[in-house]
Amino acid sequence: MTLLKRNYWWFWLLLNILTGSISNLFLGKLLNVYEKGAWYTKWYYWVLGIFFGFLPALIMLLILIIEVTIKICVKLEVPGSDLYALPYPWIICIIIPIVGWALFVILLVYTNLWYAVKLFQGKGEKYI
Repeated sequence: MTLLKRNYWWFWLLLNILTGSISNLFLGKLLNVYEKGAWYTKWYYWVLGIFFGFLPALIMLLILIIEVTIKICVKLEVPGSDLYALPYPWIICIIIPIVGWALFVILLVYTNLWYAVKLFQGKGEKYI
């Protein structure tokens, strides 16, 4: 698909900003980061999340977006993948108040901006 070419890095960055990272789900599909048998492929998890209210389903969606963004970054060889691809830094950032939450936001911004940089460098062209 031509959307992974070097010339379209600005498109992904703009789409990421405008949609609040929901566009990463489509980019993940283009890069084949989804796994069969993962938690997000089981329909009953989503039904239970929606059944228990809007908040659990929203949390599940946010976790899915973060997970797909991390897999995109690993696939595009963003620096630091050995650290942020592990679940432990994310969990620690959520548990520790104030400082951890600030680091959580920094980690989110880092992963969401660096994959656009890697697309600019042409790392996505080998997946066309």
